[in-house]
Amino acid sequence: MTKISIAYAPDTNFIPLTLVSMASVLKNADADDEIEFVIMHAGLEDKYLKVFDNLQNIKNYKLRCLKVDKNLFVDFPCPNWVTLEAWFRCLLADLLPDMDKILYLDCDTIVRKSLKDLFNIKLGDNLVGVIEDVSQSKQKAQNIGLKDNFYFNSGVMYINLEAWRKVGFFDCLKKIVADDQKISNDQDALNKASEGRKLRLSPSYDYMQVWWRSNNPEYDKAYAAEFERIADDPTIVHFTGVKPNHPDCRNKFKGEYLDYSKLVSGYEQLQSEIGIKKAGKGREKKVWWRRIFGIEYSTDRRHRYIDLFGFTIKQKIG
Repeated sequence: MTKISIAYAPDTNFIPLTLVSMASVLKNADADDEIEFVIMHAGLEDKYLKVFDNLQNIKNYKLRCLKVDKNLFVDFPCPNWVTLEAWFRCLLADLLPDMDKILYLDCDTIVRKSLKDLFNIKLGDNLVGVIEDVSQSKQKAQNIGLKDNFYFNSGVMYINLEAWRKVGFFDCLKKIVADDQKISNDQDALNKASEGRKLRLSPSYDYMQVWWRSNNPEYDKAYAAEFERIADDPTIVHFTGVKPNHPDCRNKFKGEYLDYSKLVSGYEQLQSEIGIKKAGKGREKKVWWRRIFGIEYSTDRRHRYIDLFGFTIKQKIG
């Protein structure tokens, strides 16, 4: 028997995606996998919280729904392409004192195989097991001054909760956010706070098909070869960009997402009522002239992001 614990942090709009991700986990779990889901939220309505327990017909699982005080993140940068809930994972070690490890998944993922092999990986002294970001990872590492030159995608994190508690991870991360003006989002902060203690996992656990542009990850030769090898049969697919519930999505795993959605009772109604379709609350990709000069505000209205000739400058307001 393998205990598999998975955390999500959806807002209302991400509930349909989260349910499909959960359904895929359950559908592909081995018979002896013991599944527990943790839903972190800022105050979802009861009628929506109840739907997270409606997948027991696929496979039995345990469920925890944990309300998080969003005021803890008042001064944290939150660009428009992410939700405030993205920060909630930083509290997992404090929220789950009885757990030693957990897998955090972004809501826009599907799991195609049992996660038994992943949960049998020993994290040792590492804070996280992660996958190098598929897009401009070296530039992002340089932008925030990472000495280990390893910038991961935070949509999939196999977290060593025991190690997080030992170092007081959330307090460390808060200090980084407060002191380092280069940190412009949650992923930057998580990378900086985990520096030097990241276990690089196979890209099979966070496969990102960047289908809307040239997909040339800045991986070393061995990692690039692994990325190509698993491309048609990854364990976890991460739908970055346009979501698989949108007609414009051309991700090659979109059909599998739609198959899993059929396992979710009431999915179509939920998707029609509340479902998000694109990253950043449905915003279109910036037109070229806005990348030369443009201004956006964080969802908490406490930070301004100025795009200037391809560079982004963060300013605190007030």
